[in-house]
Amino acid sequence: MMRSLLSRRSFRGVVLAGAFAGGSLIAGCALHHQGHMNTALDALNTAAGALGQAPQDKAGHVQAALNYTRQAITEVEIGMSYKIKSGSSATAD
Repeated sequence: MMRSLLSRRSFRGVVLAGAFAGGSLIAGCALHHQGHMNTALDALNTAAGALGQAPQDKAGHVQAALNYTRQAITEVEIGMSYKIKSGSSATAD
């Protein structure tokens, strides 16, 4: 009895883990196939990294640019997830 209980729990855990991994994979693939949005996100992340390493604040302009860049990153990520959630079939991104 103890053995069958353990194997049922193990089986349930494997099934749940597989379902989670499969859902994550599908969502990841959908995010991955948004070419222009991915390109923009990569460029914004590169810009944020460069701004974060800037040696001077330039009277607050570096920090302002970094804040706007982070806001843009958030907006692109929201846009990418919206396409997935809405089930949009539009191919242009």
